[in-house]
Amino acid sequence: MYTSLKLVSIAALIGFATAAPTSSSSSSSNNGDVKIIIKNQCDYDLSVGKLDNGVSFPELSDVSQGSSKTYDLHGQWQGRFWGREAGNENPTAGAANPASLAEFTFKGHGGHDYYDVSFVDGYNIPIRIDPIHGNKKTSHADNGDHYTCGAPTCSNVPKCPDELKVIKNGKEVGCQSACSKFGTEEYCCSGNKNTPDTCPANEYSKKVKNECPDVYTYAYDDMTSTFMCQSEGYTVTFCPSS
Repeated sequence: MYTSLKLVSIAALIGFATAAPTSSSSSSSNNGDVKIIIKNQCDYDLSVGKLDNGVSFPELSDVSQGSSKTYDLHGQWQGRFWGREAGNENPTAGAANPASLAEFTFKGHGGHDYYDVSFVDGYNIPIRIDPIHGNKKTSHADNGDHYTCGAPTCSNVPKCPDELKVIKNGKEVGCQSACSKFGTEEYCCSGNKNTPDTCPANEYSKKVKNECPDVYTYAYDDMTSTFMCQSEGYTVTFCPSS
């Protein structure tokens, strides 16, 4: 479970959200290391956050406009990345501080990586995830070929409704989700609405999904947002070309 209000992890799609990874070896590396390359294609410098699962405080790095940063991670790493315009505060991404997330579970069930772009708590900037030399022959996602070593993308973030905008110093810096803003059972899939049958997509998540079909938009959006691959690593691009 990654985002603070996300009630279903990407592993829940295949029914073993709490299962421990069974392999530490990468499909292309004997030492099990996997690399994440962060690319900044925005027209401004970024402060990039990296948060390991189970860790309270993020690692922050500056990635200037047009440049990239490579992270060498253990083959069983789980966590997330996000970006914000440099010079602004960059707290952990969550309900009060929404950010577009790239989420990963390396070497999960069957030795596959699971990944998604999540707007469950909201979003701020365009984002894309691309596998690096992904092996589609050894990966077969249950939710279809598009999700096998695919590239979840939101090249143009949806226009934020006024009631969900996060404003700091007079500037819009993010867009909350309906759950993080209103906190109701209907939007958060909690309480009496804590199952897929009782918590369908809501009017806010539907609008986001219509504009960015690959994106995780609310708690039970697994089947249309979870990607799977065996790969050397992944490139996370902020502000990708349309």
